[in-house]
This record gives sequence, structure tokens and C-alpha cells, in this order.
Amino acid sequence: MQNLTANQTQSILIENRIDTSGGFGFGFRNPSTAVFYDWHEHPRHQITYSRRGTTQIEGPEGRHLLPASHAIWIPAGTRHRTMMRNLDGVSVYFDPAHFSAETLERIQTFPVTAVIKEMLFHTLRWSDKSAEKMPVEQTFFQALFLLCQEQMKQKAAETFTLPRVTHPSLVRAMDSALVDPGHASLTQTLHQAGMSERSFRRHFLNETGMTWQAWITQARLFHAATLLAEGQRVTDVSAEVGYASLSAFAKAFTHLLGQSPVRFRKSQESN
Repeated sequence: MQNLTANQTQSILIENRIDTSGGFGFGFRNPSTAVFYDWHEHPRHQITYSRRGTTQIEGPEGRHLLPASHAIWIPAGTRHRTMMRNLDGVSVYFDPAHFSAETLERIQTFPVTAVIKEMLFHTLRWSDKSAEKMPVEQTFFQALFLLCQEQMKQKAAETFTLPRVTHPSLVRAMDSALVDPGHASLTQTLHQAGMSERSFRRHFLNETGMTWQAWITQARLFHAATLLAEGQRVTDVSAEVGYASLSAFAKAFTHLLGQSPVRFRKSQESN
């Protein structure tokens, strides 16, 4: 994993002209190597699609998982950081001067149709310097934006988001649990938070809208998706993320991702 500093991240934005507005839109092929971009923001709306591999994006409302065959929407001006692993995907940027997104003010993950997938990759034929010169390009990006907007409004995937917290004690406990979610226990979490179990559960539910058990289960499955995308065996991943029963792991993973761990792992090899 290549961990980029804030300056290195900003240099990449400048190099690829993501830090400026203008034109209608352009596509950018994401690096296939594992890379962690530091906190940043840019004046363009962004849609990133994953054909293979996994991506986690942290923003104002929490951590968002981008599994294969899905896309994620990041509104212009939204501060975020991104961790990509073995990604085969594309990011498309839209100038907000030409694309209204008043109802899409939050980062969200959504499933992608076959048509949208092909259109997202088709954007790679145009550079950021040409998008305002040809009517075909303008029409294409407007059509793509409207199709994605329609898909987001209908099928936003809230299950792929781990909510953030603001209470300092909860932040400390949550960050500690995410270091190794498979082995994070309630006892350790309460120690990190410095709270009684009753107080912790009340504050956690109020801030996240989730119980601690539901949150840590989802964190474990996020981690499992990343490990499977790297090619690790299902049995090893099941144990790594804290499941004693392979069948229980498969059931929970399928419920969240919509496909079994075995099928998910194979899809990472074949896409």
C-alpha cells in the first residue's frame, strides 16, 4: 500500500487537472496498484466505478465501501480520503456549473447498470481539455450524469456506509476497533471509550443510528471484502474477520454484498 501525503495527493490532483473546474467532464483511469490518498477535496463532482477490486472512501458522514460492479458519488467540494486496492475502474469528473446536483449532496454508493458501466469507461476517450469543444461530448456527459442521477435516487446503497461519530470517546473507540475489526471486542471498546456499557451503547446508537454489534459486524464485512479482493481464501478471511462458523460468515457477507464470498472472490479474478 502506497500511503500518499497531503502534498503528494494534491500533486496528483494538479497533474490530472482535477483541482480545476471548466469544461463538462472527463474520465480518469484509476491506478491498479494499492494506494491511499490523503484528505482532499476538488471543485468537480466525482463518480468512481469499480469493475474489480475494492475501494473505501472516508467522508464527512463515515466510511463508504465501493464493491465491484458499483459506483460511488462524491459531490464537488466534499472533503474525503480514498483507499484503493487492486482497483480496475474509472473516475469521471463533472463541472458543477453544468450539472445540477442539489438533491445529491452526500457521498453514496449505488449499483451500476450495464449501459452506465460502458458509458463510464467510454469517457476515457476524451481529455479534460476537449470536453467543451464538441456537442457530442456535451450531450454524452449530460446523458451519463442524468442516468447516474436516476440510479442514485432509486437505489442508493446505505448498507455500504459505516457512520461517523463526533463524541471524542466514541471516535477513540471506533478508530481502535477499525485497526483490527475481526478481533475487536466490546470489553476492549469500552476500555478505549472510558465509558460504562450502558452509556456507551446509548451514545453510540444516538450518533450512528446503529447498535454497536451491527456496526462492528458491518466493519468486519467491509474488511472481508478487501481481503477477498486481494485473493485470500474464504476460510482464511472468515477466521480473520472473527467468524468461527464459515456458514455464518457466508450468510452475513451475502446479505451485505448480495453475493456469496466464493462468488465475490471469483468475480475479482474474472472481471
